[in-house]
Amino acid sequence: MADDELWEEVRKSGEASWAQLSLFLERVEDLPSFVRFIDALRKDREDADREEDTRPGPSDPGWNGWYNGSVATFLEAAVACVQDNGPEFLADENPWKAAARILYAGKCYE
Repeated sequence: MADDELWEEVRKSGEASWAQLSLFLERVEDLPSFVRFIDALRKDREDADREEDTRPGPSDPGWNGWYNGSVATFLEAAVACVQDNGPEFLADENPWKAAARILYAGKCYE
């Protein structure tokens, strides 16, 4: 039962993370707001690392909904998202927001 409870906490942390990060993501329109989004993403990862150090949970997804914890897998997922969906899925986006969406994909794209 403890594993089920831990899994539920990890799942909820992912939902809460998305709610917080989406506020930053939707406000990206220029360099300052893009940097704020990157900083929020960094803080989200730091929080996930702290939780993982304290209470290791499942790895896919991990705390705060992170699927890609290393820099290499994070960047690989960001690239894969664009390659799999084609650049057209971001064509109508402001370039700063498109870049933010690609970085967000690095967190959660499998």
